[in-house]
Amino acid sequence: MLKHYILMLVILILTIPIGALGSDITVEAIGMGEIVASSVYWGTNPSAPSTAQPGDVNAPLSIVLSNIGDDLARNINATLFIGPPLSYTYYRDGKEYSAIAISKMAGDMEARSSFTLTYTVDVDPLASEGIYRYDLRISYRSARELQQVEKTIIIDVPIWIGDLRIQNVVTSPTKLYPANKQVEIKVQIVNSGQASAKDLQLRLDLKEPFRPSSSDSDRHYVGSLPPGQVSESGFIVDIDDDAKFGKYALVMAIDSENGLIPIDEVQIYLNEKVKFDIVSLTPTTLSPGDSGRVIRVELRNTGAVKAESVRVQLRVGNFFSGTLTDFLGTILAGETKVAFFTIDVDSDTPEREYNFDLRTDWTQDDNSLDDTLRLSFDVKPAEASLTPIFFGVAIIGAIAYYFIRKRKSKKVKP
Repeated sequence: MLKHYILMLVILILTIPIGALGSDITVEAIGMGEIVASSVYWGTNPSAPSTAQPGDVNAPLSIVLSNIGDDLARNINATLFIGPPLSYTYYRDGKEYSAIAISKMAGDMEARSSFTLTYTVDVDPLASEGIYRYDLRISYRSARELQQVEKTIIIDVPIWIGDLRIQNVVTSPTKLYPANKQVEIKVQIVNSGQASAKDLQLRLDLKEPFRPSSSDSDRHYVGSLPPGQVSESGFIVDIDDDAKFGKYALVMAIDSENGLIPIDEVQIYLNEKVKFDIVSLTPTTLSPGDSGRVIRVELRNTGAVKAESVRVQLRVGNFFSGTLTDFLGTILAGETKVAFFTIDVDSDTPEREYNFDLRTDWTQDDNSLDDTLRLSFDVKPAEASLTPIFFGVAIIGAIAYYFIRKRKSKKVKP
């Protein structure tokens, strides 16, 4: 019997292929999915990511999950734990709630695939620039073993601030003087920061002696200004008549819901302007029916610079006419000159006080400037002259004397 079993064993060994005796037996391993956060960016377009800055509301933060394993991962969930300066609010039944954990489902992911989750958050307006680190807890199940996997990773979230600076300032006219109106100030702003300035509205914070020429002419809406870009903003302002010459610093600020945020200063220089004063005016009284009355106005240059090509114009109203312009040429600093006008007064002119503008135009440093002073005249009835009366009395007296002498001469004849 033993011989029979030995024979059967020999026959079995001889029937096994020789190659099989030297080969390794391979056992297929069970695959596993592995989920990681492969990318974090602001916005929803990975090819053109945006930036987040302090004050942003409902900013989309995208996190890309990738399955770097070799098998399917099921029921993927990612919970983002946030803190300052980020916050998350939601509404339920008309009430506002806040949360520090935001969960998103990614479903099932095949091996070597990706899925993007988007979290909507707010950024504190007082946030500082920098990179903030937050926990992201990822949970999922392996496809074959149905084993639950949970892990926490750290993600970096950048918050940048647009750094706005004034690059250049141009005014029109180039030289500015007190009493200038409709002055255009063009300011070039450059964003030298790492974030776009969004919904940007600039305001030139005007103080005396500057004021807006019209409503909102001290504001300019820029919109979005990406990093490295330059934008030109224009403002229209008036300068007070009594402004003093010298250097002024106007604050350029961002006009936001939280008030003005200063970013830089606009340097403005006001040049000294010639100032004229009226030294004397004669006469100061006119009468209805006057014709060719000579008006004498003595002007003095009280400034420290000369005025060239000085022209003086008396601007009158109804009931008045005449030669109302005089040319005075150059008036040096401290010098006095006299302007003459002839004026006609209508006979129907009401008797009262009249105020007229004395407009002075001149050239200063190749700039055409002007100023306006005020003159006052009283229109009164003409006073009766005593000369004709005396003349008449003299004639009557002479005639009476003649007749008296004649009568006396007749009496003395023999």
